[in-house]
Amino acid sequence: MSNLDTVRTMLACASAGDVQGQLDRCTDDVVYEAPWYGLERRGKDELAAMLASVHERFDEVSYVIVDDFPTVDPDLVIVEVQGDNRVRGEERRYRNHYVMFLYFRDGLVHRWREFSNPDVYRTAVNA
Repeated sequence: MSNLDTVRTMLACASAGDVQGQLDRCTDDVVYEAPWYGLERRGKDELAAMLASVHERFDEVSYVIVDDFPTVDPDLVIVEVQGDNRVRGEERRYRNHYVMFLYFRDGLVHRWREFSNPDVYRTAVNA
C-alpha cells in the first residue's frame, strides 16, 4: 500500500467513525499539529481523544481527498481535503477545505500537519 493509499484509508476511517483504524496507521509517537487552531497532540492517546471528540461534535462526518500533490520525498504526502460534517443535533453543516501534510516513517504517519480556516469552524459550531 502506498503512503497516499494509507492517507485515503485514514480519511475513510475518519468518515466511518473508526478512530482505531486511523490510529493503526500512526506511529506511537505521532504528532498532530493544526497551527491555525493552536493545536498540538502528541502520541496516540492524545490523538485518540481528539479524533473521538470529532464524533462527539458531529452527527455525520465526511472527509474526501480532492487533490494530491506529489513530492520528491516519498515519506511526505500532501493532500487537499474537503470536509462536510453535520453539527450534532442540528441541520447546520461544517464544510471546510484542508491542506494536510502527512510525514511517514516505516509506512506509518509520524507527523500530521493540517491547515484549514478556523473561522469556518467557529461559525459552524457556534452559530
